[in-house]
Amino acid sequence: MFDIGFPELLIVALVLLLVVGPERLPEVLRTVGRVVGSARRSFDTLKAELEREVGADDLRRELHNARIMEDAKRLQEDLKGAEQSFKALGQSTKAELTAAEDALRASPAVEAPSTEGEADTTPEAPKPEALKATPAPQGELAFPSEGQDTGGKA
Repeated sequence: MFDIGFPELLIVALVLLLVVGPERLPEVLRTVGRVVGSARRSFDTLKAELEREVGADDLRRELHNARIMEDAKRLQEDLKGAEQSFKALGQSTKAELTAAEDALRASPAVEAPSTEGEADTTPEAPKPEALKATPAPQGELAFPSEGQDTGGKA
């Protein structure tokens, strides 16, 4: 820190002896010692507090990084679980589709009517009841008017 050697200390002691005097010199040296000790303790306390703060910041940073790493691991495990469930879902869906396809292949085939002069054997669709209930007069089309009941009652 300060480059003070023995000759410099000897010169300061002689000047102090001449200025203060031999009677008050021990009292002044005690006071100077107390002030220097108090300053050193204050400096050491401040230094220790700064080191604790810096250490606490590092510790907080490490804890934060550890939490982030734990969260990342949890997310990675969740993603793996989701991936496995999607794979299982895909396999079950594939198995169901294969079973449905096999069932369709095993069922008897329905013959479609041919258009080459063969008679159409499909039955006619029944007419709706509303059209059967009211006969249409000759030459006119019967459309139910608004508010009119189509059940045949006027």
